[in-house]
Amino acid sequence: MDRIPVDALFFDFDGTLGDTRQGICNAWKRTIAEAKVECPDFDKIFRVGPPADLMARLLFPNFSEAEQAEMARRYKANYDGSDMAGEVPFPWSGKLLDHFFSANKKIYVVTYKRMVSTLRLIKCYGFEKYFSGVWGCDAIPGENMHKGELLKLAVRISGVAPEKCMMIGDTELDITAGHEAGVHTCAVTWGYGDPEKLNAARPELVISEKDLDSFL
Repeated sequence: MDRIPVDALFFDFDGTLGDTRQGICNAWKRTIAEAKVECPDFDKIFRVGPPADLMARLLFPNFSEAEQAEMARRYKANYDGSDMAGEVPFPWSGKLLDHFFSANKKIYVVTYKRMVSTLRLIKCYGFEKYFSGVWGCDAIPGENMHKGELLKLAVRISGVAPEKCMMIGDTELDITAGHEAGVHTCAVTWGYGDPEKLNAARPELVISEKDLDSFL
């Protein structure tokens, strides 16, 4: 990552810093059970990365918009109120953050995750000191911004020029957001993204766990 000189780094959370699949999956399954609805293709369709509203549309394509919105609402309440059991940082996340923090880089989180759950996990992981700001999907009350818009806002408030910023994430949504915001992009392969979609999004850098030491 140091091959491209940047002053601010914007990290996705799920699948990039945190291995959160278990808690998110459990919350969706609990929501489905409590709502007493059928989702026979859950294991085939479910993925970590898309916002809850989009995931509800993918899981329940035959539901009305109002019913999909209700399932997303139920999921959000279910997840935010859960113990997030099994959600842990990737083993190298602390080392990665510490490297940039020690180099006096500004570090931010930009995620489709809600603020309450993101902040809880950051505190649980002991990562609070690293971040100059955290931007979740509900960071701006009443706004429903997609990730590109959220990243643009975070970059603007950071005060760092876009050409000195980098978005780091594990899905094509993160890379697309980076392109929309006019910042550098880095894809990580240890998360939940589809490799073909990730490469098709044209990240400037692609790194895997085994490559990490050579980038630090």
